[in-house]
Amino acid sequence: MLKKVLGILSIFIMVLSLLAIMNQGQALETDEKKYVISTNDLLEITVYGEPDLSTTVRVSQDGKITYPFLGNIQVAGLIVRDFEKKITDLLAQDYLVNPQVTIFVKEYAKISILGEVKSPGSYEMKESLNLTQAIALAGGFTDTANTSAIKIIRSSGDRKETIIIDASQVEKDVPEVEIKSNDTIIIEKYGRISIIGQVIRPGVYDFRQDLTVIEAISQAGGFTPTAAQNGTKIIRVEFGRKKVIAVPMGYIMKGEYTTKNILLKEGDTIVVPESFF
Repeated sequence: MLKKVLGILSIFIMVLSLLAIMNQGQALETDEKKYVISTNDLLEITVYGEPDLSTTVRVSQDGKITYPFLGNIQVAGLIVRDFEKKITDLLAQDYLVNPQVTIFVKEYAKISILGEVKSPGSYEMKESLNLTQAIALAGGFTDTANTSAIKIIRSSGDRKETIIIDASQVEKDVPEVEIKSNDTIIIEKYGRISIIGQVIRPGVYDFRQDLTVIEAISQAGGFTPTAAQNGTKIIRVEFGRKKVIAVPMGYIMKGEYTTKNILLKEGDTIVVPESFF
């Protein structure tokens, strides 16, 4: 009796597993049929029983394909299911009786994400993406990414357009930028800062967003014993004019005048003089 029950249970589990696999396959098929065709996608078009009408074709930059008998067809912007119906209807008008058309996206259009992201490279656009989602696809920004001047280079025929985006403004004032197939997103590195004078390792250092004076001096190994900490200055050039900002580091490190621990800007030079007392 126990063997019989176990046998029935095994068959029941097997049926459930098969149903789950079938449902998963249907879900994947449904998702693919909802995909919006883009320029540079490689489409595999199959007409059952008609090998001469079955072909693999890439969507051109103007969003069209060239198909036997039908010539140029605008396809970019259509979902796969609608394009299948369009080809079916066109073939049924003059050429075939009850054509059965299947369209498969053999190769998706790609975007390139270069520069200061954790995983730069080319990525397939299997779904619509905005700028934030594209950056997430590449692992997010590095610490030295200049997020205030993200470049999107977009090709349209023979023309190229460069769009500059400040990521800090996207959530506040600027709507999300939709990424298009073949876009190249470039995130450049911030500039450098210089630290000279009485620090352990004076030199030039990478700038990053939200870098404070204390953090910068820590990168340089901290002060030497002869440093005049309260004489620390930042030399900054703004709009072609030199600006000198006093930063009383000795007091700041004691918890006083903490508002003077200002955020640095790329190109700043920190000067730590020597104490003569």
